[in-house]
Amino acid sequence: MENPGAPSARSRITLLRAGEVYAPRRLGRVDVLLGGGRILRIGTNLEAAALALGAVNVIEASRFRVVPGYIDQHIHLFGGGDAAGPQGRAFDLEAEDLALAGITTAAGVVGVEMETRGLPLLLRKTMELRSAGITALMYTGSFRLPAPYLLWSAAADVCFIEQVRGVKTAVSERFYPNQDMPALMQLAGEMLQAKALSGKAAVLHCHMGGMPAGMEPIFALVEQLGIAASQILPTHVNRTAAFSPVFEHALRFAKMGGTIDFSSCVSQQDANPTGVDVHEAVRRALDAGVPLDQITFSSDSNVPGAVRDREGRLTGMRVVPPSVLHRDLMRTVHDAGLPLEQALQLVTANVARVLGMQDCKGSVAEGADADLVLLDGDDRIDTVIAGGEVLVRDRCAIPRGPFAAALAAALTAALTAARAESA
Repeated sequence: MENPGAPSARSRITLLRAGEVYAPRRLGRVDVLLGGGRILRIGTNLEAAALALGAVNVIEASRFRVVPGYIDQHIHLFGGGDAAGPQGRAFDLEAEDLALAGITTAAGVVGVEMETRGLPLLLRKTMELRSAGITALMYTGSFRLPAPYLLWSAAADVCFIEQVRGVKTAVSERFYPNQDMPALMQLAGEMLQAKALSGKAAVLHCHMGGMPAGMEPIFALVEQLGIAASQILPTHVNRTAAFSPVFEHALRFAKMGGTIDFSSCVSQQDANPTGVDVHEAVRRALDAGVPLDQITFSSDSNVPGAVRDREGRLTGMRVVPPSVLHRDLMRTVHDAGLPLEQALQLVTANVARVLGMQDCKGSVAEGADADLVLLDGDDRIDTVIAGGEVLVRDRCAIPRGPFAAALAAALTAALTAARAESA
């Protein structure tokens, strides 16, 4: 057998041996056999079966918990300005940024700065990330109504562009109030049409702002148009009551059968005084009787975040990294008290269902995509596998894409120079 992580092994059979597997349900200590980008078998003593398929890349997983790759359903792949002015423009994310955060599937959105960073650029970014091993998806639309699109309608984007899983819009947002209820109904109707024609989930992905109406326009959609609550995803709902009524509205919406999405960067932990930390929001929702299956959270990352001093004064800006998703997963376990197998659902299985991808994403199951994260005993991401290919090993990203060779050479040269200098 070959050494794990050998470059030639990426296209071959991979055996994860004796890891503690969470599917998210805990399966115990088993082997996981990967091939052709999918999970072929899960069981014990699969070494002989692996060898029968040819050369095998073995990863000894006995020190790790093997969990599904994370799905981030709201992330700014090419950076969000977030109304912070020219100096608040974040940079493009690379595949390595996502992989190091355990994210193997990411759905990109257009942010506030839609005048200079629009849908064609987002589509192009998904293509780039896909070529480097990430399952990159996107939402058409943006904050404004009528919603922008790539083809001739938002419904056409969903039907004919593989990466597009639905449409984004804004509700109760001061920047884009979108008070035109007929236009919002028209967009929701397009998603009903797109779902029927494409077989996709055709999600109406709603950025929730801080206006007093909260989620009342969404309730009107469900009651007047008859769109299922399960086809609408309100996000950024982990807000304080002083900011808006959206948290209480979200609890009501979940009890109607909808799924609610909390945002990592909309939190007091990230210096947002209007937000509720994700782990606290999860606990409050569960205590209010919301089923675990109807809660998700996403990072909303790669946007500028405020840096404040102890008195709350703004002292600078920073970029909120994709790793906040993993941070909040672990806080949901340790601070909110959820078992890992339950907390994992919020960034894996539940999100896959929302996106209509539960047959291939969000679980460690035979036939599913081989998207896996290996967590060490200190809750750190050690290894990430996407589509059966190792993207991160020993907590280091493996360079990929057309510039990988040049990057690897530059890193080698820098290490050699550093060693010579210290000698």
